[in-house]
Formats: sequence, C-alpha cells, structure tokens
Amino acid sequence: MSEFEVNTVSLRGLTEELSSLVEYCTALRAGASGFAYMLPADWQGPAMANFINTFEAWAVAANTMTETATGLRDHAAGVLAAYEAAVAHADGTWQSVEQQLSAVGI
Repeated sequence: MSEFEVNTVSLRGLTEELSSLVEYCTALRAGASGFAYMLPADWQGPAMANFINTFEAWAVAANTMTETATGLRDHAAGVLAAYEAAVAHADGTWQSVEQQLSAVGI
C-alpha cells in the first residue's frame, strides 16, 4: 500500500506543545494568584477593589484558557491514539493478506 505515508511526528509534537501550554497556564495562574493576594494589607479603597475585580476577571479567563488548552491537548492525544491504532490495524491487515498470498504462492 505504497500510496499512503504515515507520519505521526507532527501530531505527537502538537500534543507535547499543548501539554507544555497547559503546564504554563497552570503555573502562570498559580504565580499570579500568589502575587495578587500578597498585596499590602494597607492597600484599600477603590483601587484595591478595582484591582481585585480585575484580577478575578483575569483569573476566570486564565482558567478558561487552561481548560481549553487541556481540552485541545486531550483531543489531540485521542486523535493520535486513534490514528496509531488505525495504522496498526491496517498494517496487520496487509501483513495478513501478504501471508495469505505467500501461502498460495502469489
């Protein structure tokens, strides 16, 4: 079956890059949360309230980004697994056909 060429390197690379993105998003969010809640206790009033509201909105968006990256990573990993399984099945089928043809002298 020479018309088909299988290359899972790019898909595997995408899965790895998405895993790195998930790790980065998680670390960024954790670091920002640590910073936001370490602000001086004497910082009060409208500026502090505005900062906390803005930070909480950012945290929701950061969480959405992390969840989306996780979903993309999981989807890419699923696609890779399905692709590899299909390739293995096709290879097995062709090997079986070749063995059967060999057995009958073709």
